[in-house]
Amino acid sequence: MSFKVVTVSLFLCACVPQRKLDDLQLKFDACAKSKTDCDNSLTYAQENLNKCNDINSQLKVKIVELRADSLECFTDLEKLKKLREQNEELSEKIINNNRYENEKLAKELNAKNEALKQKELELNDKEAKLMESQNKNRDLNDDLKKREAKVAELQSILKAKDSSVRALKEKIQKALLGFQNQGLTVETRNGKVYVSMEEKLLFKSGSTTVDPKGQSALLELAKALNQNPDVSILVEGHTDNVPMSGNTAIKDNLDLSVLRATSITRILTTQGAVDAKRITSAGRGEHFPVDNTNTPEGRAKNRRTEIILTPKLDELLSILGGNN
Repeated sequence: MSFKVVTVSLFLCACVPQRKLDDLQLKFDACAKSKTDCDNSLTYAQENLNKCNDINSQLKVKIVELRADSLECFTDLEKLKKLREQNEELSEKIINNNRYENEKLAKELNAKNEALKQKELELNDKEAKLMESQNKNRDLNDDLKKREAKVAELQSILKAKDSSVRALKEKIQKALLGFQNQGLTVETRNGKVYVSMEEKLLFKSGSTTVDPKGQSALLELAKALNQNPDVSILVEGHTDNVPMSGNTAIKDNLDLSVLRATSITRILTTQGAVDAKRITSAGRGEHFPVDNTNTPEGRAKNRRTEIILTPKLDELLSILGGNN
């Protein structure tokens, strides 16, 4: 599972000190980096597992070959033993033969003895290599088992996280069931739950004040969030690409998106009693549209607020940290 890294070009808050915003931004960046490190570590562990499997397969083939060579050497050794017996018989004959025949037979005997010694040396060398390969194979098997156990543990935690994301989505959908035909959708992407609210549910055109109907939806969402305290919350404001008009204090679409995000955050934390430490507010302006058709319908889809819910990854990060 991968996480999308979000870069906030301009982060404004009407009533929160700049220092606190900076702290929140640092925490957000740290979380994004940790998520990237998690993905890289998991990919690295999987690549090592594949390499170990390949090496193990090669070693198994090599062991079979060495065993075959050892059997051949043992067979040759038996033959050489028979030759030695024959040599001993020849030695007895040498005593009874003339000097010329004795020298000839002695040379033959020496040659055969040298061949026997050479075969024995080759056999010892192959046995030593076989023992070394077996030791390496045992070490690799032990390491492979450890890595497999670690990967299995990571997969189990990731599966549990996916399950918790699905459960969170179901809880949010149930809490907001009465608003899902009024410009509100709930979906999961990249291991996160996205609650998307269209402008018509929350704001009048160009306004940063949340309508009563939108406040009701946000308070229902706050109830569900308070029942899931281990979920971090990112409130993102989005607009269409139509420039701001009229003489207002709002400078542009980016300014509007930030102010809307902070208005929603304020409702969640004050009226909804959601812990402010869990929430980050961000304005995206018109830079991340969901519809590029530039039609009235498409622009209406782009005028939205996305509340992104991310379960904590402490257990997974702890395991990956142990690998380091």
